[in-house]
Amino acid sequence: MAEWSGRPAYAQVADALRAEIRTGRFPPGSQLPSYEALMKKYAVSITVVRSAVRELKTEGLVQTHQGKGAFVRDPLPEPGDQQSDAFHAVMAEIRSLHDDFDRFDERLSRVERLVLPDDS
Repeated sequence: MAEWSGRPAYAQVADALRAEIRTGRFPPGSQLPSYEALMKKYAVSITVVRSAVRELKTEGLVQTHQGKGAFVRDPLPEPGDQQSDAFHAVMAEIRSLHDDFDRFDERLSRVERLVLPDDS
């Protein structure tokens, strides 16, 4: 799913999930698919899925419960809700940190593949 578009994979997954929430595919109170199911659906890593869900949580669209999953909030915030300039600045910084973390995770995965013996 995550295409080479210049946008981070987690943002693309978050966009897809956000659209499914807004269209009612995942109504308020419903549980999002497991991280494993989302990894398979979008062909991305666990880090990407976690970052996507974290973004939705930051926006107030979902709430997470340790060991139980992510659930669509009730009521949903309206898409046109006005946010302050400070909120947008914080969100931009969070996206930047997510991008840095994704790059670090990919580099670490490459190192692990080189250093750790293959389990097969």
